Amino acid sequence: MKTRKGLLAAYIKIIILILIIAAAIYGIYKVASNSYNKEEFETVKTNLLLIQGKAEIIAQKVEIKEEGAEYIGTPTKDKEQDEKVQNLVNNNVIELESEDSNLYCLDNENLKELGLEEIKTDDYYIVDYKKNDVIYVDGIQDESGKVLYKLSEME
Repeated sequence: MKTRKGLLAAYIKIIILILIIAAAIYGIYKVASNSYNKEEFETVKTNLLLIQGKAEIIAQKVEIKEEGAEYIGTPTKDKEQDEKVQNLVNNNVIELESEDSNLYCLDNENLKELGLEEIKTDDYYIVDYKKNDVIYVDGIQDESGKVLYKLSEME
């Protein structure tokens, strides 16, 4: 009878040990995945800041009518049927017909033209030359889980 109690106590200890190990592994996983998302968020934000700086210079050159100065990129109106643009319109991130905005899409070629060849994208970024804002068309989740698209929302 004594060995049964000892065996039962050993099994309970093993089960408790397994539960503690499982909880520790889950905690490590959550911390690691949160830091990855934070790092990705900061990378996206940094890229948007770099694009914003270059776009502001171009907008100023166009505004003062410097010779040869023109907006870089494809007007967003030309990509009106694009799925990503439609998603941004549907989520009230951009308005294609707004007079308060001057939206252009920047792909990898345009980024290279801006001197930002280190920034790569699978799709494109949208820059608003009038509001000096940059939009990440894929969106990214912040710490609270909200999907953000505009640089102005990330600051």
